[in-house]
Amino acid sequence: METEHEEAQRLVQAFQNIDRLETGTASSIPDDHPTLFTRQVELFFQDPATSPASSGSFGVLFLLRRDVNHCIGSDPNSGKALFLAAIGVMTAIDLLAKFSKGDKGKSGPRFRCFVRMYFESISSEEADTIYQLRNALVHSFGLYSKSKCRIYHFSLGQARGLLVQKLGNDRYRVDIRTLHDRFETAIEKYRNDLMGDETLQKRFQEMYSKYGTIHIG
Repeated sequence: METEHEEAQRLVQAFQNIDRLETGTASSIPDDHPTLFTRQVELFFQDPATSPASSGSFGVLFLLRRDVNHCIGSDPNSGKALFLAAIGVMTAIDLLAKFSKGDKGKSGPRFRCFVRMYFESISSEEADTIYQLRNALVHSFGLYSKSKCRIYHFSLGQARGLLVQKLGNDRYRVDIRTLHDRFETAIEKYRNDLMGDETLQKRFQEMYSKYGTIHIG
């Protein structure tokens, strides 16, 4: 079994191979060389617990998941930065929704569609509530949102309880640790669908060229 360092080195080398393939500078590639798509998937879905190189090009989803894990911490009694963790999860869901549905049209429908499709046991109302929390965090940097017909005042929990709990007419509590658990499960479900669906693969490759990687260093 390869070490974290060996995996990091392999993934860095994988991205360098992608660069050569995309620019046409690759030399002879053996017949068993993984496809460009496979390399892209490896980098995008890289395990966030991996210790990467200090500089280079990295998958955006990998970086988001790594930073969310750092913010949320492992001890439910000492969450490091739940507010930032929640923003990171919402941003990552937005990203995955683009990869799943494309970047045409409004963000709301594709965000809710991704949540309904890949989050476990979630209702339409709960998906709408998660989307409104996304709006509150990402657009207002707070815990208040307003739709066409409803006002939302949010609080954040971390007890791994109910994902969404309605506390009153316009008050909701969202458990960030439960949200994070559902988010991680959703990633695996989407990845599994991706590997067997040509339409999803085509969208993934279209979005990867725009949103797949970030260069650091």
